[in-house]
Amino acid sequence: MSEKSFVLSELVALIAERSKNRLAMRIEGEGSVRVSRFMPPQHAGEGDMSFLSDPAYAEAMKASAASVLVMREKDARAVFGEALPARTILLCDNPYAFFAFASQFLYPVERVPGIHPQAYVEEGAEVDPTATVDVFAVVRKGAKIGANALISAGVYVGENAVVGADTVIYPNAVLYHDTVVGEGCCIQSGAVLGGDGFGFAPFQGEWVKIPQRGRTVIGNDVEVGANTTIDRGALEDTTVGEGTKIDNQIQLGHNDRIGKHCVMASCVGIAGSTTVGDHVMIGGAAMINGHITIPSGSAIGPATAVTGWGKEPKQLTGFFPALGMREFKLTAATITRLPEMRKELKSLQREVEELKALIRKGEA
Repeated sequence: MSEKSFVLSELVALIAERSKNRLAMRIEGEGSVRVSRFMPPQHAGEGDMSFLSDPAYAEAMKASAASVLVMREKDARAVFGEALPARTILLCDNPYAFFAFASQFLYPVERVPGIHPQAYVEEGAEVDPTATVDVFAVVRKGAKIGANALISAGVYVGENAVVGADTVIYPNAVLYHDTVVGEGCCIQSGAVLGGDGFGFAPFQGEWVKIPQRGRTVIGNDVEVGANTTIDRGALEDTTVGEGTKIDNQIQLGHNDRIGKHCVMASCVGIAGSTTVGDHVMIGGAAMINGHITIPSGSAIGPATAVTGWGKEPKQLTGFFPALGMREFKLTAATITRLPEMRKELKSLQREVEELKALIRKGEA
């Protein structure tokens, strides 16, 4: 990955445009300083930027030799006092977001526009002249590759699939036929989009395959992690909304509808025909049942099994914490006896009510 340098004021202008002017930034000091990377404050030097998001590093920021310090204004006043020092400080309401936006410009994904001689682009495919199709990539007929897109080595783009402008698809990812990927997306290595959903009809003790005729449709600015699989719909489309970030080794079943700006940590599994609203957060290894709706704004903790949901957004965490082996065996043995213990408890409750009734009669 290449590294670039920018004059700070130019970098701020680029970030303002990319963030749609939602990130408040103000340069205190020299805006013409040139920067090329981020470094921890204790290791930073000339040409480096350091940002403060954890108060534990406040003293290190104060002593840092970085060319630019990126801080919230209240943190800068707390560290340096009301009179800021004669050095370059970028006052920003979200230093961590500044770090993310700036890194996109400092460390751009390398592209060499054109089709590699050892790539295979079938007749009838459309590849924008500014796009890159790397060695051993396959682009089938009817597929459309947008401007400045990157189709890395070994990627397969099936018939009539669409890859939007500025999207990056890393080596050995697979887009089945009719799959649609929006603009500005990132598809990591080994991801499979548009494979058949797990659809089988029971018939006399056997399972009969149901051809999956829907598509997989990915919105703009979506990231799909390595070895993640998103199945195509059975009849209608499986969809992932704009801005959603999906980690590695996640499975999304057929006909799932994932909202906008959701985030899922690794190894999440969502069964088919489940709807996930906007801005939902799902922790690693959570398992979610099919044919349910999770409202916008909800959160699911790691390793949580979700079998149903009400109408309101909420936070659910249902994992069982780790125990020592002896404690775990005792707990597991107790859990297996819960149905029997429940019956015993109900019997005891009836006996207590009967005794209370006898006592009341005696008192009368």
